[in-house]
Amino acid sequence: MSRPGKGRGHWVELSPKNNSNVQIDDDGDCPIVCICGASASGKSHFANVLVSQFEAVGLTALLLQCDNYYRSAYAPDPIYGFDTIDAIDVDALLGDLHAARQRTLTRLRQYDMGSRAVGYRTIDFRSMPAAGYDLILVEGAYGPQAILSKYAIEAVVYLETPLWRRIWRRLPRDVQERGRSPMSVLHQMLWQMLPGERRFIHPLRQQAHVVVRDPVAGCHAVLARMTGPR
Repeated sequence: MSRPGKGRGHWVELSPKNNSNVQIDDDGDCPIVCICGASASGKSHFANVLVSQFEAVGLTALLLQCDNYYRSAYAPDPIYGFDTIDAIDVDALLGDLHAARQRTLTRLRQYDMGSRAVGYRTIDFRSMPAAGYDLILVEGAYGPQAILSKYAIEAVVYLETPLWRRIWRRLPRDVQERGRSPMSVLHQMLWQMLPGERRFIHPLRQQAHVVVRDPVAGCHAVLARMTGPR
């Protein structure tokens, strides 16, 4: 069971496993930070901020977003729709993660939520130090379930955000960016998203090293875990 992080009150919870911080391993496989949580909980924003925070302390992170691994020809589940791990091309995700850990990945998969088309973009190594990236950030609602069963993760981060705030974020996003009607978004959230979260996402909280309710405190907790002394 998680315990409250000292000095952070109810904004961040740290697992007892945080008693020993993890050092970046320059000689072995690239370490992984996994950011998970429910839809519209702020995972993408948190991941991007964390990339910048790592850069500020001299570490370069490669970001893999699980939303880019949706299956292009997937037929929505009758119960969960797209809110299930089955909607993710797990083989492609694990293959890219394995290559990233070996530092041999050269392109990033991309998925268009509107057209459901899959594409790729080349990783710009020119923007990275000569040694490449130091760690991998994996971010997503569906996808971490497969990764956590295959790899030892240095930091599992779970974002916990109230439902009202997630609806407030997702409703305009899906209407404006994905061309959906407000009623279709609400129907999908209530009848597919929430059941999918209860089955596939909520159990991830029990595996988290850091549970985040405040992004600023959460970033500090992750940085401390990854860069602090053992």
